[in-house]
Amino acid sequence: MQLTVGALLAGFAAGFSVQHGARPATTVQKRCHSPLAGPLAEDIWTKSPTVRVEGNTLKTWNLASESTQRVQLSLRSEGRPINTNVELWQTPSYIPTHFKIYTEDGRARPVHAVIETPFSPKTVAVFNTGSATFPFEANVADTGLGKAYDEAFGDVTPELVQGAGSLKSYTFGPEVKSVAVLLKTVEKNMKAKIELTQGPNQVKQVIELYASKGYKNPFYCVIQTPGSENALRIINQNTVEFPFDAYVVPDETGSASDADPVMGGM
Repeated sequence: MQLTVGALLAGFAAGFSVQHGARPATTVQKRCHSPLAGPLAEDIWTKSPTVRVEGNTLKTWNLASESTQRVQLSLRSEGRPINTNVELWQTPSYIPTHFKIYTEDGRARPVHAVIETPFSPKTVAVFNTGSATFPFEANVADTGLGKAYDEAFGDVTPELVQGAGSLKSYTFGPEVKSVAVLLKTVEKNMKAKIELTQGPNQVKQVIELYASKGYKNPFYCVIQTPGSENALRIINQNTVEFPFDAYVVPDETGSASDADPVMGGM
């Protein structure tokens, strides 16, 4: 299913804190861009057919066109949890990338991600691992939009996340409504965990991903962060020989401002 969508997500950068060690806190000024185009289609639910995925059910999307370089994956529910495994099938025996998703509330925190599909044949598989009482809606579409890095991260400096369980933590103010995340490597595979928490340690969303080639199949998603006291953790679950770059920026804020946000690093 191929679709060209003109509407793009736009966000305004806002302040957030990056924590990754015991070094003294530093303050960095980052210019606010208004607006920023993103690689996701905002009106995906009205422009592309939606499929209901019942509990313990597999749905597949065959991407027949060789010109389809990437697709947008969007998942939502009526407020129930979402538990799903998503895979990109290139051949029956080769899965170049796959990820497992949990979100506590599929209405407040729907899933929006980009799956790179540079080679053919290719099929996207979505398996609802939840029970029959937890269905969700899924949308997989070729939006015709560009790569995440080119669209939104060209002027952003990434954080290098080393292997062996190395962790980067980001905290956001209540004005940040969603966060854009891009994970990629230079030439190696990638195994990572993205975790959104709220309050002391309430897990609201978890994404565990693997890409056999993190430079050909980088992972991009937008995570909704309603409310306050949100924190994002990115963990490298691979060995020390396999670091990756993490790009994390506010995607949407509660109000537009021309002021420079303050980003504090530790």
